[in-house]
Amino acid sequence: MMNTLHKSVREEAAKWFLRLQHADLDHPDRSKFESWLMQSAAHQDAYRAIVQAWQDFDSHKQIEVLAEAMQRKKLDEDIKRRSKVASLAKFASIVVLGFCAVFAYQTWQDWQQQPLTHIAQSSQVGHIVSQYLSDGTQLTLDARSDVEVIYYRHKRVVKLKQGQAVFDVVKDQSRPFVVESANARITVKGTRFLVNRLKEKTYVAVDHGKVQVEALTSDGKPSTSIIVLTNGQVAEITTAQSLHKLDRNALSMFEFTQGRIIFEDADLNEVAETVSRYRAIPLVSHVNQSVGITAVVKIKEMEAFIQSLPQVADVTVKHSASKTEINRSTNRNQ
Repeated sequence: MMNTLHKSVREEAAKWFLRLQHADLDHPDRSKFESWLMQSAAHQDAYRAIVQAWQDFDSHKQIEVLAEAMQRKKLDEDIKRRSKVASLAKFASIVVLGFCAVFAYQTWQDWQQQPLTHIAQSSQVGHIVSQYLSDGTQLTLDARSDVEVIYYRHKRVVKLKQGQAVFDVVKDQSRPFVVESANARITVKGTRFLVNRLKEKTYVAVDHGKVQVEALTSDGKPSTSIIVLTNGQVAEITTAQSLHKLDRNALSMFEFTQGRIIFEDADLNEVAETVSRYRAIPLVSHVNQSVGITAVVKIKEMEAFIQSLPQVADVTVKHSASKTEINRSTNRNQ
C-alpha cells in the first residue's frame, strides 16, 4: 500500500515538473503547484528527487555516458541489423540459386526430351519396306508391321507396335538405340538385329554386335530379367515376363528379307500370325496345344504351304470370305 502511494506521489511530482519546466513565472499553475508542494513533506521529497534526477541527467558527464551507451547500443543494433540483412541476403541467394538450378535442370530435361525426328512407318499386307533413318540406320519392316521412330538428343527410340523389323544400327556412343515391344526393351549402341513382335511373345535375334534385352511388366516397367545377346544368338520373351535364350540359328530369322520364312518348332498360333502378314484374309488357329512346325516357306508359295498343313499336323483348314481357320482334325468327325 505504501509503495503504491509513493508511486502515485512520484508520478504527480513528475507531471508538475514537466508542466512547469518551461512555464512563465506568472503562469496560473504555479500557485496550484506551490499549494500541492506544501501539502506534505512527501510531496516535497518526491519533487526534489525528480529535479535531482533531471539535473544528473542533464549534466555534461551524464550526457557523455549516455551518449556513449546510446552509441554502443546503436552500433550493436547496426551490427545485428547488418548481420540479419546479410543472413537474409545469403538465404535469399541460396534460394534463388536453388530455384535457378531447378529451373535450369528442368529446362535441360525439357530440351533433352524435345524430339529431333519423329516419324511413323507401316507396311501393307504382303509388302516389305526398307528405308534409312536420319542417322543412317537402316530399317526393314516385314509385311503388316508398324513402327514409330523418335530420335532425341540423348537416345534413339523405336516403338514396334506390330509385326517384325530388322535394324542395322549406326553406332553412336552418346545415343543408344532402344526398341520397345509389348513385353521387351532392347538397347544397343551399334549392331544389326531383329525384333519380332507376336501376340504371346517377342523374339530378338542378333546378326552381329551386342544387345541388351529386358523383359517388361504389363504396365511397361522393366522387370528383373535382363540378358545380353551377341553374334548369332536368339532370345524369347513371353507375356509372362519369361526371358531366355533359344538354341536357334539367328540368321534364319532374317530370311524374310530374302523372300523366305523359316519356322523352327513353331506352334500353330505363331504360324498363323506370321502367315497373316502376307494374306489379305487372315489365318486363324483354334489349336491351342503345342504343335511344333518346322518348315522353310517361300512367301510366293504361301497358299501351297497353308494347304499342306493337314499333312504335317493333325489339323484341318477351312476357308471363308473373312478368314481361313485351322482346327483340330477331330472336328471333321463331329
